[in-house]
Amino acid sequence: MKVEVSKENVERIAKDHHCSLDDAARAHLTAQEESARAYKETLASLLGRPKDGGPGVQIKTFTPREIKKHLDKFIIGQEDYKKRLSIAAAYHFAMLKRLRENGSEKKINRFRKKNTIIAGPSGSGKTYCVEVLADLLQVPTNIVDATDYTEAGYVGKNAEDMVRELIDMAPGETKADRTNFISRFGGLIFIDEMDKKAKESGLIGHDISREGFQRAVLKLIERKHVPVENPYSPISMLQEGLDQRSGKKTPRKGTMINTENILFILGGSFQRLNEGLESIVKKRLAAGEGRSKEDGSITVLGFSSTEKKEKEKYKNYFKEANSEDFIRFGMIPELVGRAPIKTYVNPLSKNDLIRIMTETEDSILDQYKFEFSLFGIKVEFTPEAIEYIAEKAENQKTGARALVSVMENFLTEFQYEIPGTNFKELLFTREVCERPKDAILEMLEKSPFVDYVEFFKTECGINLIMEPEAQAFAEEYARKNNLQVFEALKKLLGSASALNYMNVKGDFTITREMIEDPRYFDKLYVKWHEGQIAAEKHVAHG
Repeated sequence: MKVEVSKENVERIAKDHHCSLDDAARAHLTAQEESARAYKETLASLLGRPKDGGPGVQIKTFTPREIKKHLDKFIIGQEDYKKRLSIAAAYHFAMLKRLRENGSEKKINRFRKKNTIIAGPSGSGKTYCVEVLADLLQVPTNIVDATDYTEAGYVGKNAEDMVRELIDMAPGETKADRTNFISRFGGLIFIDEMDKKAKESGLIGHDISREGFQRAVLKLIERKHVPVENPYSPISMLQEGLDQRSGKKTPRKGTMINTENILFILGGSFQRLNEGLESIVKKRLAAGEGRSKEDGSITVLGFSSTEKKEKEKYKNYFKEANSEDFIRFGMIPELVGRAPIKTYVNPLSKNDLIRIMTETEDSILDQYKFEFSLFGIKVEFTPEAIEYIAEKAENQKTGARALVSVMENFLTEFQYEIPGTNFKELLFTREVCERPKDAILEMLEKSPFVDYVEFFKTECGINLIMEPEAQAFAEEYARKNNLQVFEALKKLLGSASALNYMNVKGDFTITREMIEDPRYFDKLYVKWHEGQIAAEKHVAHG
């Protein structure tokens, strides 16, 4: 790989100092680094060192209780996760502060980091909790998706890139400043979807690509020295070549960073179609039945009840997971051992989703209210509407993120139609949420039939004329099937687009007979097509 540098500068240096071009190029790069360092030192001599060693940044430590109190404002439930995450973060960054302030007096050379594994269903707050934590701590935090990375040496981003990305997030004018910040004050890396890098169950032998990535992460957790610059980047390859020519074998100062001060959190749903983590835990616990317990009692197998099965339906087995279960799922033992804290999140119930919408500081309802307020529109939601939204979201089984999709589905028409009109207040009831299209057409004093006719004309260029009997049938069909009239028409006249392929133009009258028969337009098209073939044959035979 070729790298272009300032040829004029290198040649001038070589000429002025009577040295080779290689020596001149290396000296040029080194001088740039030293210049940046001298700039900082001069500022410090004139203005003093930045407070707490950071460029205008104050690093504050919190107790576990203070951290959890902050998390409680934004995350509903998930008590075990919030408590354990608070402990991990509080002690990690408090330890860094103590070591920083009493570096020469420290009594331990290597402290035991509280790296954490978090398991639980998607959409239950694993990632969001870390985001809220990062906002409070004000430390560089890199939230990554494990599926975006590979083991070092493979195509794509490798595990070490996580650390380099974290450095880029730190404050500082130069990369050296940002590296120094991480080295002194630490950082946090959350690796989501870690379960996707676990060995597939039932696979015999090693799963090299996935286990390789896990081992790469293990090295980071085990206090590995990582190059600040990507060793495969042009500037790194140039510098390496120059160092080799000069016989330099030890890394230059500031080119490596130790991951000791970085706290790692590994998250994932740990679910699979064949055997997920919960299934593994459940089998282990079941295998323990019939054996003597610590108190001497014995659980007898062979008896079950409907009530017990119903309770198990809502039991979260993630909370019972131990190291052995994670290893059986496909995580390597060494990595599981380097994450001493293991916690979980619960699936979100309808009541949880209601509380998320009404009790959190960044409530999704407040966000939508703010969006409408940008156009001078005041929005309110009735308790029944909120309950309906929660019910729909719970049925999607995707956690809190389902709230956004549910709300976008019924708010789309209002977001499009209402801004710029005379409507300055909107009240969303359950009925409006259930039939938003009909509701907004009524507000605009517009018939759903007129709206559908306009829609069909835009799509197919044909003007439908709906007879009263056809309209009455469509309204009755919508009521019986709990549909909006517009949606009922789309379903009843779904095959009417065949008219467009039959070269129908202008007006076309829709009768009750047509709308009652779901295959009416299909049969009409077949009849028309047969007529076309017959006409072509007639022409062919003269």
